[in-house]
Amino acid sequence: MRVACPFATVRLLMKIVHTFFSFALLLLAACSASSELKQDSAPMDAVEGMETAFFASNDGASGALFVDPATVKEERMRFQETLKAWGRTTGGKRSLYQQHIGIIGANGVLDGIEALWPKCHSEAHDLGKIIYAGVRDIGTALRVCRDGCYSGCMHGVLMEAFAGARDADDPEGHIDVTVVKEMMDDICSDNTTMTSAYSPGDCAHATGHALMVLADYDVAEAVGWCDAFDGTHMRYYCATGAYMEYVTEHDGDDVKAKKNTLYPCDTNRYPAACMRYKMVHVVARLIRKKTDVPKMAKACHALGDPFRLGCMHGMGNGFMGLIASGKIALSAVCTGEADEQAACIDGAMERMAKYHPERAQEVCGSLKGDSVNRRICEQATERGMYDMKKDLTPYL
Repeated sequence: MRVACPFATVRLLMKIVHTFFSFALLLLAACSASSELKQDSAPMDAVEGMETAFFASNDGASGALFVDPATVKEERMRFQETLKAWGRTTGGKRSLYQQHIGIIGANGVLDGIEALWPKCHSEAHDLGKIIYAGVRDIGTALRVCRDGCYSGCMHGVLMEAFAGARDADDPEGHIDVTVVKEMMDDICSDNTTMTSAYSPGDCAHATGHALMVLADYDVAEAVGWCDAFDGTHMRYYCATGAYMEYVTEHDGDDVKAKKNTLYPCDTNRYPAACMRYKMVHVVARLIRKKTDVPKMAKACHALGDPFRLGCMHGMGNGFMGLIASGKIALSAVCTGEADEQAACIDGAMERMAKYHPERAQEVCGSLKGDSVNRRICEQATERGMYDMKKDLTPYL
């Protein structure tokens, strides 16, 4: 449940701080002409009959989704050329994948995505949706996805699976919350294929993606459904997935609507879970030179708790690519009070350990004269993402 401050004065001050933050960051965008810190973007029916016929050929068995690469070399090449022309958008590729999956197989589609974008994630969501829609079995679908596109395919499977929580007899498609709860427990606790291949936290994160889609991108509702999980860690990691899904699909819309720079992270629960993904977009939009970085950090320092540490955690994740590439030092991003530095290092290194493990070790080694932060860095690298023993107290 959301905790509301009973003091009107405090609420007013928080609103002023949030407004200042938005204005300050927008001012950065207006004043920054250079692009020395530009980084690559992170880690977007007509053939419905083809999909049905393809999957029906083997009664939903995963073997039906595999096509020998040696027999479809030219078809695979054509798919990659077409996919490249579509571009690296986060969604909208379902029809494209459907046109090719019956020819080159799910393995061919996944190989094509990974060949073009080795750090793919959101690009594989639509593939996971198609796979589950065909086999109608989560275990089989997960075996087909493997760990494709850093769990992106798996996330798509759960998005499609949770669509079954809508009441088919209700013309307005209302959600049966009891079914949602049952599915959450079954998938992340009882499904042996899931539990053998993915950590509980990773499953909770994927479930958050699915819940946001199911909630039609109503942030409060989706994050509220995460509370159906038992335990703080599962709820928190579920929220990370819900927020990631929201900002991936709606960050551009929120900018056009002139919402606060950090919306929805500045008004909802688990701000760190939200800001770690929102900041990826904010940094890409607003940071053009190194002098912009301390201005953003200063704006984070000015926020009230828990937004302050959430903002710094997001700073770390937002600058992760630039830190990994050596364009800026970890110590230049993670500044401020000791707890702010720790949150920022945590945000940067957990994900770097997943995508750039060797570089993560080097970055921690660069903190030679700072034994405290070096240890924090090493622990975050060892822990990685979705650790179930991590101390979440600073972010709650």
